[in-house]
Amino acid sequence: MAKLEKDIYILGINESHTATAALLKNGSIICCASEERFTRKKGQWGYPKFAVHYCLQEANITIDAISAFYFEFKNPVTYVPGEKNQPNPYGGIIQAVSPHIKRILLFLVGLSPVFFTLYSFLLKTLYPAIAVATFERSYRKYITRTIGLPLTKIKRMDHHLAHAMSAYYANPAAHKLKNKPVLVITNDGYGDDVCSRIYTVKNNSWIEIASTPNHHSIGLLYQYVTEYLGMKPNEHEYKVMGLAPYASSESATEVKKLFRKLFWVDGLSVKSAIPTLGYYSFLEKNLSKVRFDAIAGGIQACTEELLVELVRNSIERTNIHSIVLGGGVFMNVKANKVINELPGVDSVFVMPSCGDESTAIGAAYYGYKKYCEGHRLKFELKPLSHLYLGPAFDDTSIKKSIVSYVRNKPMSFYKMKYPAKEVAQLLSKGHVVARLAGRMEFGARALGNRSILANPSNPSVIRTINKQIKIRDFWMPFAPVILKKLVNDYLIFPRQNGESPFMMFAFNTTNRAQKDMPAAIHPFDDTARPQILSRQQNPDYYDIVAEFERITGIGALLNTSFNLHGEPIVLSPLDALQTFHKSGLQYLQLGQYIVMKNKSYEK
Repeated sequence: MAKLEKDIYILGINESHTATAALLKNGSIICCASEERFTRKKGQWGYPKFAVHYCLQEANITIDAISAFYFEFKNPVTYVPGEKNQPNPYGGIIQAVSPHIKRILLFLVGLSPVFFTLYSFLLKTLYPAIAVATFERSYRKYITRTIGLPLTKIKRMDHHLAHAMSAYYANPAAHKLKNKPVLVITNDGYGDDVCSRIYTVKNNSWIEIASTPNHHSIGLLYQYVTEYLGMKPNEHEYKVMGLAPYASSESATEVKKLFRKLFWVDGLSVKSAIPTLGYYSFLEKNLSKVRFDAIAGGIQACTEELLVELVRNSIERTNIHSIVLGGGVFMNVKANKVINELPGVDSVFVMPSCGDESTAIGAAYYGYKKYCEGHRLKFELKPLSHLYLGPAFDDTSIKKSIVSYVRNKPMSFYKMKYPAKEVAQLLSKGHVVARLAGRMEFGARALGNRSILANPSNPSVIRTINKQIKIRDFWMPFAPVILKKLVNDYLIFPRQNGESPFMMFAFNTTNRAQKDMPAAIHPFDDTARPQILSRQQNPDYYDIVAEFERITGIGALLNTSFNLHGEPIVLSPLDALQTFHKSGLQYLQLGQYIVMKNKSYEK
């Protein structure tokens, strides 16, 4: 094998919802951010030009230093609205057709399996030959014109392989599994004609053993249910999951039985009785008089059962007991909990923020693998030990932002001498503190650097936070950050050495947890979606929680994302100050500074 003679940079791109750029250097992801944080538009789609610019700036390189530029779709993303303005996985072929003809085609496809078969045939012939090729040519020209990258460096890869590679190679325990077989399972709404794939991986050798076509998508059914319940699809599925425990077991079971007639597992694939385009009509026909909580409970139970069957069948088929999961369906922490508790499972790793945003990381991994193979280089990747991969701001720029913003506003600020102690003191007195410090975390979960923190022992803080800023639905739980040394005091793990640094699992909680942090666990079923924090991952954040424990005896805090309801998580000091100003929050930590709406600083 040849030796590395220069730095190799690979840029991975997700251009679908929550468009994201990830930059890899010599096998390590060194920066990753989503476009929505820069544009302030939730779920921003398309080419993430600001995120790409950030990655180049963070690495201090120009676009010419990039060896390859990988997009995580074989086919361009050409979503066309289907029923109830839902994304339509079969819409690409009629992208250029008039709205009137589109409605007729979609009606015929939903009406009969014959039309669906014909539509699918056309989709697989005319669409790749005409629509994709035409779009791809113009899109490549747009990219080269925008950033000056040669066409030869722009490449595409399979969507689900990007999900799979992001999960497999990001796993912090990857070095332990390198010479052992691993099951990698993906599941999402859809991408590149499928909604699920199953791989076995050993010594970087990938074998695909099963897939599920996208017209049998449990992820899309969950999206349609979200829409049917009056919430935003592809965004508020977590609200449906949070609502599910409130349903009576009897009512949830009845709805689950209805969904199980629609969906079943066949070996290593999922099947549905009707194609995706008919799902919303199915809901309207069968659930018009069913309570909202029963619907939530039923779709959650159905999803858990299907995923458990898929995992169990995969283990039985392959005799592999180490599981890695990727794709947006696995943002469902309750389903992950059930999988994690399965007998016969030795370990489970779920890709952090495993929606399409994570495929940018998978695309970068894939691109580096292909580069190493093409240049006879040794292929080695460094897993993700943390997710703090976004922009950071030094004290000089933070102070400049504060001075400029607070002028003529009823605010004051103060440079802290001992930030961890002073923030912990405020929290121990019952104050809610928003925090921006260090590099912004990648993904949907706030992990301390762009968070709102509070004392988890007082349930009334939930109403305070909701009134001040979050405006969350009444049934939605908040989540805790827990010191790693205390995990067994607070959480019940299905096996020893439990880890959950990225908030991707729910766990049952102990009596002490229910006493110490009732505001940070689910109020109905007493489960928690924790961030288990070690000092190595984030020393400054850890020290706040540790100081809070020293003062109160509670080694945990309530941690929720720092954003106004419906907006992306804040990125910059200016974002933080604007959000702080619009909200009812009284205290904001910006690096070494505390900004206050009251004139006096309470030590």
